[in-house]
Amino acid sequence: MNKRILSVVSAIILIIVLVLLALPYYLGIKAQESLEEQRALLAKNSFLIIENDQYQRGWFTSTETLQMRFKPSFFAGIQQQLPDNVRTVLQEPITVVNHVRHGLFADGIRPVRAHVKTEFKFTPQAEQTLARFFGQEKPLKLENTINLSGGGVMHLEVAKFNYEELSGIKINWQGLNTLIDYTKGFNSYNSQTQSPQLDVILASKGQFSYQDLKLNSHTENGHTSISLGNSELHIKKMEFEWKDTDDTSIRLDQLVNLVTDLQIGAFINPNGGSIPSKIAVDDLFFTTQTSEQDKWINSIGKFGFAQLHYGNDDYGPLNIDVSAEHLDAASLAALKNKITQLSTQKLDNDQLREAMVAAVRQEGLGLFTHNPLFKLNSFKFQMPQGMVDVHGYLTFKDLVAGDLQQLNLMLDKTESEMDIAFPQALLESIAVNQARSLFTVDESENSSEALEDIDQTIRIMIDSVIKTMQSKGFISVENGIIKTHLKVSKGKLTLNGKPFTLESDNDDPDALEASAQTASAASSQP
Repeated sequence: MNKRILSVVSAIILIIVLVLLALPYYLGIKAQESLEEQRALLAKNSFLIIENDQYQRGWFTSTETLQMRFKPSFFAGIQQQLPDNVRTVLQEPITVVNHVRHGLFADGIRPVRAHVKTEFKFTPQAEQTLARFFGQEKPLKLENTINLSGGGVMHLEVAKFNYEELSGIKINWQGLNTLIDYTKGFNSYNSQTQSPQLDVILASKGQFSYQDLKLNSHTENGHTSISLGNSELHIKKMEFEWKDTDDTSIRLDQLVNLVTDLQIGAFINPNGGSIPSKIAVDDLFFTTQTSEQDKWINSIGKFGFAQLHYGNDDYGPLNIDVSAEHLDAASLAALKNKITQLSTQKLDNDQLREAMVAAVRQEGLGLFTHNPLFKLNSFKFQMPQGMVDVHGYLTFKDLVAGDLQQLNLMLDKTESEMDIAFPQALLESIAVNQARSLFTVDESENSSEALEDIDQTIRIMIDSVIKTMQSKGFISVENGIIKTHLKVSKGKLTLNGKPFTLESDNDDPDALEASAQTASAASSQP
């Protein structure tokens, strides 16, 4: 009996030993499958090329080696603005070596498929550049724990550094930490990114800094290529300062293009005007939420800040809440891909604007022809002249492709209502600034008086127009705040429920002749 029990126990122990020995090999196979899934996702990106990959699988450990580089089109529009050392790093290939330990206890006592430590190897030229910033510290650290389910957790660290040149350039970077919790096949994932601080001083040019950057997001796959989920970005403080105010090479549109892959800077500051020498933003936030229903996409976005210091003026708080409903997912995906493609081409701002407008009319056509609904749930902006408060909606009913080519047909199928409130002082300020750009005043001791006369004339004209519109019931004015309810329906515009059309005496030949005679008589008087 004892021998029989001993035989059974021995057989069980042998089976357990065989399983324990075989399990790492099996989990190594599953770990390779997971890494191949991740490599396939990486190959689909728009900015990296995988030039070579090798996988050497062992019983307890394996090694994956990838060679990749940034695509030539990466940062195509701004490469000339980048420092030479940054361009060197971006242009050189990068070798990524994944050291894989597979087995139940590859990451401690918690059972997993594998634990992966990633080593980044750079070319001697790139290594020399990076050493100037990071010294002997590894610039990047990446660890990936693959769970038994095929999901896992990635942890990425970008090392901090304090860099200084004799020319006066200083960069104090406090590093970056990202944690990504993903499911099998990256069908969904949560990410958390933190970067405590960045201070950049560009010698005599100026400086840039931010504090306490946090980005949290949840992303999941939908039925189309549009990513669903939500995201939240918060920056405690951002500051920009340019000491050389005569240098117009730094413009607001280029600044926006540097931090967005949508190239929306092409629609900002199109005339290339300069921006104030100092800008500071407190408590900047941006949140998004995207969902789908059948073949339609619904999206919500919120943006704002506590305060904006723009030159000598203070603005804020700003709170914007917008949403878009019933968007055609296929058209949205096509438009997104087209804009991403445009962002990699070397186009100037005029060319880029034209290309993006063409993309909206072609790839984005379906966004307008399926009865979309755009809502401005809230726009509240405290300005030096007072509060701007706007909310309402806009939709297109039964719009077809041909309607986009004719404004009157498009307006006939446009429905919109807006409640608008803004300070009269703001309208006067905008008009005065526009008028000053149209007049040339000699630089003399009387130039300030001439400018003040122009400003006063513009204010009187604006006040006259406002009083006229108020008397006709188009607007109301309370404590210097202009209010109206705007409605567009079937090609008709109403303000406060009253039909509104732009009237011009210039359309009347008799009025033109009378005006000419009056002007002639006035000029003949001594």
